[in-house]
Amino acid sequence: MGSQFENFVSAIAAVGKEVRRIKAQEMRRFGLKGTDVMCLHYLEGAVGQGGLTASELSRQVGIDRAAVSRCVARLERQGLVGPEGEGAQRWGRRLSLTDKGLAVTREANQVILEVVGRACEGVSAQDRAAMYRALWAIHANLEGITS
Repeated sequence: MGSQFENFVSAIAAVGKEVRRIKAQEMRRFGLKGTDVMCLHYLEGAVGQGGLTASELSRQVGIDRAAVSRCVARLERQGLVGPEGEGAQRWGRRLSLTDKGLAVTREANQVILEVVGRACEGVSAQDRAAMYRALWAIHANLEGITS
């Protein structure tokens, strides 16, 4: 049993560590942090749909609202994100990508696609699909575990 536990935890931790390292390294060229990239990703998905609130971003990115607030402030200073509509209030407002934010997000997406492609070299489409199904099933199982 120890071996199964060690394999599971070690593999998940190692993959997570490498993803964070590569994300930080690759996104540095855009002046972005890993959290910034995730916020931009979800805001890109809301283009043409009225944007997202900070609470919605928090749920989708999976980080607390304080972290989203810091991230949004950083992205606004860089001119990548702004309030949806004119005269939008600061709190409770819907956020969307600016034209600059959309351009940066699309460029970052190209880098991400290249990295994911390299990470999946030698892994068949069927194996990738099975891995994703297994990881999401494990995630659902873990969410259902209570102390």
